Amino acid sequence: MHQISAEQMVAALFAAALTTGLYFSTLGYTIRWLIFSDSGWKIRRRINWIMLTASLAIFLLSSVHLCLAARETILEVRSNNIPHQGTTKTGWSATVMMYRCWLTYSKRKLVIIFPSIFWVGGLVCIILQVYWQIVQSADIVTAWQPVNMSIGPGTVLTPFWSSTIVINIYTTSMIVYRIWRSGTAVKSFMPTEHLSFTMRVLVESGALYLIVAIPHFVVWWTPNSAAIVFFGWMNLPVAGIAFNLILIRIAKNRAENEKKVYGQCTETNIQFTTPTQRRYSIIRSRERRESQEQVVRLQEIAQQTDEKENLYNEADKNSVWEKGSESVRS
Repeated sequence: MHQISAEQMVAALFAAALTTGLYFSTLGYTIRWLIFSDSGWKIRRRINWIMLTASLAIFLLSSVHLCLAARETILEVRSNNIPHQGTTKTGWSATVMMYRCWLTYSKRKLVIIFPSIFWVGGLVCIILQVYWQIVQSADIVTAWQPVNMSIGPGTVLTPFWSSTIVINIYTTSMIVYRIWRSGTAVKSFMPTEHLSFTMRVLVESGALYLIVAIPHFVVWWTPNSAAIVFFGWMNLPVAGIAFNLILIRIAKNRAENEKKVYGQCTETNIQFTTPTQRRYSIIRSRERRESQEQVVRLQEIAQQTDEKENLYNEADKNSVWEKGSESVRS
């Protein structure tokens, strides 16, 4: 049995602390975009409580994970204990990805049946790990590292990590495919740059997680105990970083697009200048001339109307005179 040395555990703890520090920095930006408005530091009217709760839950699990890693390292330096392998936080990240996929497909249950099977399997693995680690730890202390595929956590952790990898690949691919289809359908009559940006963010964040998750799964099949602890303690903070980067980049891009749209609506090139005295007199004379022309035109119309009325009156008088003369003759 290859045991991990204290120096190797200190190195693994350093890597875990470094990635956890990066995770905490991204968490600050995530809380800013989830709670405060895009244009300032006012509280949002509508807060996405689901994503905020998920972010805080991952933060709590990350803090507990780092504390346990530090405790195990201190005990290893003093004695010869076996490091722990955390799984809860990564399972939570996979749950959030399934939730996003479910919303992207308008809450269609058929889409998440396949990842739900792996999610249930991962949950069973977590329960078995907790049981073996707490209740039966004395019986399987030699089965922790390297992986013993006949007894011990090796039969639990390897299926768990494989299920999380499958869930993340499936959900990311399905979300990207849905966005790509939507962009293809509407690109003929509206811009789709924001959809392309969203796809790129999802692919990059998914790749960031898989860069650590796949090697972590592979090293479980090797006798290298230090690599198992190293990638295991780095896996959890990297999953949180990938989760936060999706929220940060999409929220920031949305705010920049809204700023551009509102900026184009408010910016104008109109210049107001004070007219000179000469220009003012020209304008006044023009208005006076136009008003005089209108008065003359109205007078002409009134005169023409009077002339027509006089003609009608004379015609009426003539017709009356002719009728009277005819009656006298008869």
